[in-house]
This record gives sequence, structure tokens and C-alpha cells, in this order.
Amino acid sequence: MSDSNLAPTEQVFLSYSRTNLDTAIAMRSALEQAGISTFRDEDSIRVGDNWMNRLQTTLQDCSAFVLLIGRDGVQRWVMAETQIAMIRHFSPHDAAQRLAIFPVLLPDGDVHSLPPFLSLFQIQRWQPGEPLPEDFLDAIRKQETLPDNHIRFEGCPFLGLSAFQREHAGLFFGRRQETFEALGMLGAQQAANPEQIHQDGQYNRWLQIEGNSGAGKSSLVNAGMLPLVEQGALWSRTGFEQWKIIGPLMPGEHPLRQLAEAVEHALVPEAAARDSGQRYRSFQNDEQALVMRLRDFNASDTAFLLVVDQFEELFTFAEKTEKLQFDLQLYHALRDKDCPLFLVNTVRIDFLEGFEQLPLLSELYNRHCKRYLLKTISQSGLREVIEQPAQLAGLDVSQVTTAILQDAREEPGALPLVENALRVLWEERRGEVLSGQLYEDKGGIAGLLEEQADALLRRLDSELNGRADALELLLALTRVNDEGRHTRRRLALGEARLAAGGKKADAARGQQIIEYLSGHSANSHGQRQHNGTLRLVSVVNDDGREGGDAGKGATVDLIHETLIRPKGKDKATGKLVGYWKTLYSYIEANRDRGFYRDQLQRQAEDWGQRKGLGRWRKLAGWGELRAYRKLRPDKGSVEARFLRRSRVVGWLKGGALALVVAFVGESYWWTLQHDMPPSYMLTQQQFRLMEWGLLGEDLPIMVEIALPEGQIRVGEYDNAVGEAVNRQLQAQGLAAAINIGYPATVAMLDKPYALGKYEVTYQQYDYYVWTQRYHNAHPDFPAGPPNEKVRGDRAVVNVSWNDANGYLDWLSNKTGAVYRLPTETEWEWAARGGTETGYWWGDEVGENKANCLNCGSEWDNKRVAPVGSFAANPFGLHDTAGNVWEWTCSEWQADFSGAETECQAPDTTGSRVLRGGSWSINSVFARASARSGIDTDDRSPGLGFRVLRASRTP
Repeated sequence: MSDSNLAPTEQVFLSYSRTNLDTAIAMRSALEQAGISTFRDEDSIRVGDNWMNRLQTTLQDCSAFVLLIGRDGVQRWVMAETQIAMIRHFSPHDAAQRLAIFPVLLPDGDVHSLPPFLSLFQIQRWQPGEPLPEDFLDAIRKQETLPDNHIRFEGCPFLGLSAFQREHAGLFFGRRQETFEALGMLGAQQAANPEQIHQDGQYNRWLQIEGNSGAGKSSLVNAGMLPLVEQGALWSRTGFEQWKIIGPLMPGEHPLRQLAEAVEHALVPEAAARDSGQRYRSFQNDEQALVMRLRDFNASDTAFLLVVDQFEELFTFAEKTEKLQFDLQLYHALRDKDCPLFLVNTVRIDFLEGFEQLPLLSELYNRHCKRYLLKTISQSGLREVIEQPAQLAGLDVSQVTTAILQDAREEPGALPLVENALRVLWEERRGEVLSGQLYEDKGGIAGLLEEQADALLRRLDSELNGRADALELLLALTRVNDEGRHTRRRLALGEARLAAGGKKADAARGQQIIEYLSGHSANSHGQRQHNGTLRLVSVVNDDGREGGDAGKGATVDLIHETLIRPKGKDKATGKLVGYWKTLYSYIEANRDRGFYRDQLQRQAEDWGQRKGLGRWRKLAGWGELRAYRKLRPDKGSVEARFLRRSRVVGWLKGGALALVVAFVGESYWWTLQHDMPPSYMLTQQQFRLMEWGLLGEDLPIMVEIALPEGQIRVGEYDNAVGEAVNRQLQAQGLAAAINIGYPATVAMLDKPYALGKYEVTYQQYDYYVWTQRYHNAHPDFPAGPPNEKVRGDRAVVNVSWNDANGYLDWLSNKTGAVYRLPTETEWEWAARGGTETGYWWGDEVGENKANCLNCGSEWDNKRVAPVGSFAANPFGLHDTAGNVWEWTCSEWQADFSGAETECQAPDTTGSRVLRGGSWSINSVFARASARSGIDTDDRSPGLGFRVLRASRTP
């Protein structure tokens, strides 16, 4: 019993397994003989619904925690008590307020069974009946935890850019408090009896770890949470002591296949008995397949923890059908109270909007998903990352700790940079000291990464002449993002070999490059040898293990996203620069290749699903084949088959085109007759092939426009600009025909729509006129653009409102979709791209961002620019500012009156609204709010249009 004369804060909490009851009595007696009051949980805490609350209250009032570890290790009740003690130890910022923890290893205990974080404390070995060591008693009286200063780690204790795995739990520091906080968000969120808790299934089963790239999300789960889960840390909150870990898996291109393989690996111990293919087919065909498989697992005390790392791959990488099937399986499993599946996923915080792509899981997201934000690691956490592993390995880091901490303050997502720097310094250490001078000479945490990566490329170039091939592979392993938020892209080993195999796609050479970049190279005898500190790629086998002999399902991945992350903007140029400038610059210079790789994948998948003539018509055209010429898909892949077939058909098309040359004479006369440029002799042959179905028709490329939430503002946002322009127009007597939409109004957009990526071109419009040549009331070819004898990819001008509607009627009949001109409101929302500035890129017109008077482009006030000559807005639309005015279907009113949301029928007359400005008008009228109005039958050398496709849903 506790001594009532001692203050509660002087009590020691004694935790032990019931099999060690006699030893606990002996320990309590020894402590009290030394004048230390001791509390045992059985004195006042009994199993029941409030036992956790009482336990937390009791531990809050204790000054030390003594844990007896016998043959049972740390399980169930003892684990629950230890977790609360750990939280009490790690949570206070003031070290003096932390709960002192003292693990005591009994003769029948196993030191290897300790939870990872207990290894931080000095283990006191004790034989019952022997006196307690005096330094142990003094530490308890002083409430000072004894650190373990024994060297217990051989080799390098720093992982570099590699993510921590479960086997690295003993080296995982700096995130202990976060680990316990995250664990606490799984299971029951209120005190409950663990022996009854999972009978009603009322607990949280989905935890999302979210944070910035480089925050250490994967490491927190793998090396922090999973080892504790496997040792029963969730029992007190879920009632499950036994756990099977499914994964960790990364969704990749085929998330459902990854899920099937992970489930088979977790539930079927014998590799020979696994049938991932059958499991995959069952997941495809039965939306309840995952639920039933887990229910059928005959173990009532076992729960399953599915770990999905890099969840954002579902939004950026996954094939659409598999993504939706993956969504379906997890949805049913998490909704089913009888299905013992828990989910932990990690996701980059800048991709959270992607959850809208998961229609079912997004329904559960707000109600059933607990979200834990893993913030940038603190300075104290980083100090632990540096000092604690060094202490385990007997290293002296005193020369570098302060400098690294100072550098890390300036670097977002510094954790991987710190780990890499420490590993490099360990490789080049002097005795057991990590050199501060070397750290300074190498340029700090960012400089060390860049210096190591560039040095690896130089060695590779010297030994294999492989620098260019290595960069090409690293580009292939990058999913390029328009905003510089590049992500990793895993490739099958076969495809990676071809990507690294040079111009000849030599797989053997590609393998050499991969081995070199993964940390190994071949010596003169063909034996694998280590190749320095830094690895740029990892090769993962089909069983999820890294290294060894690569099997059929092996993949290649970048070692860490830090290699492709932007560090910030260059102060001189304003352009993003990467932590590794060499690779980041290469990606920026060749970013189209990344887009073409994704486009090839989508085209090939679409082609593979077609049959008959549709399959033939979906083949790549000449322009696409030219864009794909540097891509190296795996020879057995659908992409490779698609390219082979496309090239064969391309040659056939070339032969057909040769026949077209026979029509040259007739074509020449046709161009003279219609005042066409000479290049239209070839265009006419293309029109013929399109009309015969031998060449893909040049129709507008559409972009789905994201609808706003609630009302939007239509017109000029800047009151000062609006008033100034209005005064000027009124003084000039022009206010009735042109303005910049001031004062503004509000409107609603609730019907989905798509808008043309570009303004309609001459080639597209001329093809429409060509197809109507045998009709009685056929349209005429419009006059060419001003000041040059070209047509082709220039935005079509000299078309009236009626002409534009004629084209739209033809396009609707051809495609089966409903095409029309946009209303003013639809046009402005899409043109702004979700921004609120004068132009979509900002409030100033800048230089060379649009084609208008004084816009700083080569076409200003001279001629119409080719469509797509300027960057796309955030919605993916080009040329919404300047180039040519664009017809809308809204009736012109000088002030907003509601007509801006309405669409006039094509057979009506009157004045219609123009939007967007043109090549010949002042830049103020290239603002997103600028508007003008002219009659429906007017034509102008600065007036064209863009198409809208209405939603198929009502």
C-alpha cells in the first residue's frame, strides 16, 4: 500500500505482468525500504469502461514509472500503461516535467522483446532478493531517467535518403511524441474496456498521416507505428492484440493489383500457395471480395492493418478503372462493422484535393477518417535525429550538430537532407568524429546532397559514359507537374532498363546504369560492388523487398522525392530551382517527355480496349509518333504494341499520302480559287483523308472546367481600375459598345461544361467548310488572318456569330454531343482559371504573356498568333487573354442585367457579347473582365470563337 505521508508526486508507478506478481511485491518492498512510495495499478484500478481515464490520472500524479519485464515481455495491460507513460515522458517541452521511466529486466526477460522506444532508456537488470543498485534509487528520487550510453550499433546509424522501415525502429528518433499521438487516433477515442470494445465496432478504423514532402510520413508509419502495433500497442483501444500488417503498399498505376498482392502476401504464409492473380480477379468482379476474405480468416482475436503509402498516387498515377475498384473495395471494408480492417495511409498535403476522385471513400472521409498532420520536424526532434543514433554507435557529432540545426531552419522538409548529410559525414569521418570542417566545405545539408549526386554522375560518365542515360532514366522516374510539384513514378524493371539503355534502348546497358545508380556497379570480373554513399534509385522486388535478385515484378523508383523537389525560386530569375539543380534543370528542359509518356500510356490503354475499326482509328498519328520517338516502353507492354502498330499504319498512311500528291494540280487551282496559302494544297489532301476516315479529324480539344462552390463574381474585381476605365470610355463616347465589366455582378454556375483548350483554328473551321461543299447553302471559307498569308493553326477570324453557330451545329451532329458558344459567365470563370486578378497570371500585363497591344509579344498589333503560343491558365486553357475576341452566346447589354448568364438561340439576331481582347487592342481589354458587343452578322479580322461542350447530364 502507498505511504499516505508522502505527496502523490513522490509516488512511483509500478507496472508488471500478472505472472510477475511476486517479483512486483518484492520490488515494491525494496523501493519502500529505500523510502520511495510505490503505486501498483491493482490498488485502485480495475478493468472497466473508465480504466484508461483512471490510469492516465494516476500516472499524471506519479513522478516515475518502473516497468518490470519478464518472460511475457510488454503486452496488453502493461503495454497500455507503458504507452501512457511514454506520452507523459515525451509530451512536456520542459524536460523537468517529463515522467522518468525505468525499465527493469528480470532474469527470464528478453531484452530483444522491448518496444523500440524503451531502448532509449538504460535497462536495469535485477534479480529478486538482491538489493537495488544505489544509482538506480538515486535516479528515481531525483526523477532523472538514466540514458543508455552503451554502444549497441555497428556500422552507419544514418539511413541517408532511404525511408525508415520496420527493421530500423531502433534508429528512429525525433518523432516519438508524434508516433504515440498518431497511434492514439486509431481505435476508441474514449475510455473503454479493451476486452469488450470490438464487440460493437464503435471505434475509428481509418487514420490518414498527411504532411509536406520530406516530412517523414512513411518513416513515421514504418519505423514508428508498425513495430508498436505488432507488439500489441493498439489492444487497449481496439481489443485486438494480434495484428496482421497488409503492406505497406503504394498504389502505383494498378492499385487494385497492388492490393491483391499485399493481401495474399499477408494472409498466405507459404509463397507457393499464393495466387495473387485469382485474388485480383475476385477484387475486380466482387465489390465485397476484400470484406469476405478478411472475415473468412479464422482468428477472432486478429485485426488487419492495411498501410497505403503515397496515397496521392491514386490521384496522379493510377489507372482510372483500377482506382475506382480500389475505392470500392476499401469503402465496403471500412463501412462493414464486422470486417476487422483498419487503414493507415500517408498523403502529401498538396494533393488532398484529389480525394474528390474517389467517389465512395470521399463519402467516408469527413465522418470516418481521422487526419493527423505531421508537421515539419522540430529543432529538438532534429537534435534527437542527429545525436541519438550517434550515441548508439559511439560517434561524436558535437562539431556538426549546431551547424546542421541552423541550416535546417532555412530548409522546408529538411529531414531527408539531414539524414543524407549525416550519412555522408559518417562515410568520411575521422575516427569516430563527424567533421564540422568537412560539413562546411561541402556546403551544408543542401550542398552535400547536390555534391554527392553530381559526383555520382561524374563517376558514371567516366566509367560508363552514362551521364545522359542516367538523367534520362531519372526523368522517366519523374511524374512532371506544371507547377513544379513533381512526384515519383515507379517503372517496371524492364521499362527502366530500356529508358536507361541509350538511343538503342540496350537493356543490358540499362541494367548497368540502374545498378550504378542503386549503389552498385560491376567490377572487371562482373561481380557487384558498392558504389559510394549516395543511391539515386532503388530496385524493389515483387515481394516488396529491396535489393537481391530482381524478380519478374521488380520495379525501379527514385530513392526520395527530395531529388526532384524545388528548393525555392532563384532571386535573379524568379524560376524554381531544385535541391539537385542538375536533375531539376534537366526535367524542366525536357518536361514535355514526361507529359508524352503519360499521354502514350493513356492512348495505349484506350487503344487496347477498342475493337475493330475503332482500334485502328485510335492509333497514334505522325505528330504523336514524332513526340514519342525518345520513349522506351517495355517490349512486352501494351504501349510497345501500340507504337509498333501505329508505325506500321503510319507507313501505310504515308503511302496513301503519296497518292494524294496526284491531286496537286487540282489542289493548286483550289488554293487560287479560295485565296488560300500554297501550304493548303497539302491541307486539302488531309481534308480528303479525314473525310474518308483515313486520318484523324482535327476537332477541338476539350478541357473539363471545374465548377465553383457557390456564387462567383462576374466583371472587374479592381474598383479603382473599373472606375478609371469607365471615365475614359465615357469621355470618348465608347461606353455603350465596350467596357471592362464594372460594376461587377454575381452569378451561379451549376451545370458542368467543357471548353475548347484553344480558340478554333483556321484548319478546324476550313475542314468544316470543306465537308459542306456539296450542300446547297454551304458556308464560305473565311478571309485569312491579317498581314500574312497563312491559315492552319492561327485562330480563325473574320467569322460572324452566325458562322460560329453553323460550325457548332455541324460539330454537334458529328460527335453526338451538344456544342454551343459559352455565356459570358461561363467564359469569364474559365478564362480566370479560378483567379481574381486582372489577368489570370496577375494584375500586371507583364511581358510576352499574351498577344495584344503593348503586351510584349512578337505578334503585338501585327497579326494573329498560332493558338497555344502562350502558357495555359490554371484550368488548362490557352489564349483567353488577347489574340482574338471570342463570341459568346449572351446578349450584349452595356451593364450586367442577368443576360450574362443566358444563352441566345442560334437563329436569333441582335448584338452579342465578345470577350478576351485581341491582337490589335490595348492590354486593358485583355483583362478577364473586358467585354464588347457587336451584331451577329458582323465579321472582323480580330474576332473568332471558342467552343463549349455542354454536360451530357441534365
